[in-house]
Amino acid sequence: MVLKITLVGLPNVGKTTIKKVIFEGGDPNKLILFPLEATIGTKFSVHDFIDVKISLVDTPGQSLPILLEDEEKQIQLFENSKAIIYIFDYENWISQSQEIIDDIGKIYRIIKNRNYKTKIFLFLHKIDLISQKMRGKINLLKEQVINQLNLPVELNFYFTSLYPDLIYSSYNAISDIISNFSENALKLKDLTNLIIANLSRTICFVTDNNSNIIIQANTQDFDNTLIPNLHEKVYNLSKTPKESNFSLIDSHSKVLYMVMENISNLSPNFQNVIFISETLGKNDLLDLIDKFKVELKKK
Repeated sequence: MVLKITLVGLPNVGKTTIKKVIFEGGDPNKLILFPLEATIGTKFSVHDFIDVKISLVDTPGQSLPILLEDEEKQIQLFENSKAIIYIFDYENWISQSQEIIDDIGKIYRIIKNRNYKTKIFLFLHKIDLISQKMRGKINLLKEQVINQLNLPVELNFYFTSLYPDLIYSSYNAISDIISNFSENALKLKDLTNLIIANLSRTICFVTDNNSNIIIQANTQDFDNTLIPNLHEKVYNLSKTPKESNFSLIDSHSKVLYMVMENISNLSPNFQNVIFISETLGKNDLLDLIDKFKVELKKK
């Protein structure tokens, strides 16, 4: 299966850097210190994700106003796109909120008028630039954006960053989008959701063989403000060679229990499954791991 994804947004919001880090394995630390030059012209590339081949379209921010008015360019970039990711950052939103709202509204009308079967995803990027205090209220910011858009459908919304402490937010956002179109990823996500369905304050991650999160599932009562911090911890722990690992995690003054196990012997696409919970202890988490492996073998 080939999945076309188009990246759009204002200049200098990080579209090309996201592509470089998430899809090409670029070093985020170097790219933060030495940012890429602005993209000149639209760039096309192809990448693999589990059972999906990604056709990625990276558009220049400087040309966005032309793109949104030029029918020929719209057809070239949006036609057959399964996902359009509109990227903006907090500073953009403070200074250019009306321009962002107008852009997203135009994109929505373009795909609706052309009857494209395309989903729009919003990335509020560079959340590392938002103060810690404000990050605890980012869901209010999401509501503000959605309310100002005032569209007949609610768009999928992600907070992302390439800053080391928060980088998994970007990995998760991209993998979550792609999993909507990947048969294997959907099965895996259904499996994780089923296993934690009757639990409380619990989250599950599955990583690939590059230690990137490809699946994230959590109970509705899980504290979402903990997730960015957990992304970093999961990434660091996934780099360890141990087959299994139990530990306590101190996150935002909360103590959570975590168990991780290598499942690469069950599938070459996966590396680790990780369960983290405020309510379950070691033995319960180990039981979840066993249940996960049994169900994964069936699938």
